[in-house]
Amino acid sequence: ATGLSYIRDWLFCAESVALFVSVLFLINCLRFLRAVFVCFCRWKYRNADTKSNVKKQEDSLTCNAFGVGRKNYSHEAKTYDMGVFSIQGRRKTMEDRFNFIEHSCELNHSMYAVFDGHGGEFAAEYVEDQLFRAVYKEITQTSFESDSDSVRQMINSVVRTVDAQLVCLSRDRMDLSGSTAIIAFQKNDDLIVANIGDSRAIMCDLKGKITQLSTDHKPCDPKEQQRIVDAGGFVTFNGVWRVAGVLATSRAFGDYPLKQRKFVTVEPEFTVHSVEKDKPHFIVLASDGLWDVFSNEDVVQFISERLDEPHFGAKSLALQAYYRGSLDNITIMVINFKRKRALQCKFEQQRCKAEQASSQQPKHEEAQLAH
Repeated sequence: ATGLSYIRDWLFCAESVALFVSVLFLINCLRFLRAVFVCFCRWKYRNADTKSNVKKQEDSLTCNAFGVGRKNYSHEAKTYDMGVFSIQGRRKTMEDRFNFIEHSCELNHSMYAVFDGHGGEFAAEYVEDQLFRAVYKEITQTSFESDSDSVRQMINSVVRTVDAQLVCLSRDRMDLSGSTAIIAFQKNDDLIVANIGDSRAIMCDLKGKITQLSTDHKPCDPKEQQRIVDAGGFVTFNGVWRVAGVLATSRAFGDYPLKQRKFVTVEPEFTVHSVEKDKPHFIVLASDGLWDVFSNEDVVQFISERLDEPHFGAKSLALQAYYRGSLDNITIMVINFKRKRALQCKFEQQRCKAEQASSQQPKHEEAQLAH
């Protein structure tokens, strides 16, 4: 009782109250000065930060001679013959990525890809960057053969290498993310489509005929399910059919716990088409956020009516998929082959004229000398 009485008298004496009020006043003064300093710094360096951010945005997309976009992730892009738009939708994070090699008229080739990540952004970000770096390195080599078989072998080799690197890195980081990929490579008359996962590519020709260029790698597919069972795994229904009750696609980059048990593979499935024979009007590459709410026929009809839009209808279609209730990230890439052919024909005509002019010039000089 004596101790409690002493503490009470000490806490509520005039000196203690004055000390407590002084400390509070000092703390609030320090907080006020800190707020003033922060406001001053924001005002002082606002213009410098703005210029720095603009410079970073300009430097984030640099193109080499083949048009490879090395970029921090952006949600849209537009070239003469391609438009792409990507939205996060109702997901908490944005795990879709895309990249492309612009059409080269001189070499008559181009490449486009959409990556749909899951379990995090790391896998899709890594694959998008490393795969395009590796492909660019391959196609710039003088020994590279551009026939369809060589292109398939090159893509297959690059895919395996990038996935092996990703699996090792993910194991070290304890990162469980993965990514699907849909890749379209056009060289001269050949259109090679490689699919890994449940993203999809479709083609509409000049007559309006629809061709699906890839097969969705779902665990419920009989071939995929048999491969998983043969590897010692299983497929169960958990909202959708999933590998080992976890993954909703049977082929993907990354996913190292399932990859180690060979339940999931990165083996790409290829289809080869003739541009001259099939005469595509446009091609759509998209993640499964679109195909969950749109059929192939609906997509072709929607895009056909909006090819004159800035993104060839990709932006409108992505927003429409969101309004229809898609729960996933949505990335849509539309490749306008009609424009691509027109661009290539114009280039060929200009080159023929230049060759004719260069061949006629020596004859003209010889005639003048003879005269």
